[in-house]
Amino acid sequence: MKTNLFCLFFLWSVFILAPAVSLAQVRVEKKPVPPREQLKIPPKTGAGYVLLPGRWIWHRPTKTYLWQSPVWVVPPEGKAYSPGYWKTVKKGWVWVPGKWENKRRLWSKITGG
Repeated sequence: MKTNLFCLFFLWSVFILAPAVSLAQVRVEKKPVPPREQLKIPPKTGAGYVLLPGRWIWHRPTKTYLWQSPVWVVPPEGKAYSPGYWKTVKKGWVWVPGKWENKRRLWSKITGG
């Protein structure tokens, strides 16, 4: 039951909020803190799934970042997820979104070679 509700909420957030969400970097003065109750990791959906960490999305109508909770997904073949992070910029912070990358390229970035 909880899994069904979570899936419904996730789909709702993707399809309903998507038009109002921007991938553009928006500067904020203070780095937001994820809501404590949304830091919990949901139960694993099944074999072959990987955890996509919680992330921030910009919501244009409210002009604020919204927290999207962690979710289990099947990764694209040959890809690994590079999580998003907060980057300091002049007069504030911007969220750099995570992305799926080629496993070799990501490993090369991590090891420096």
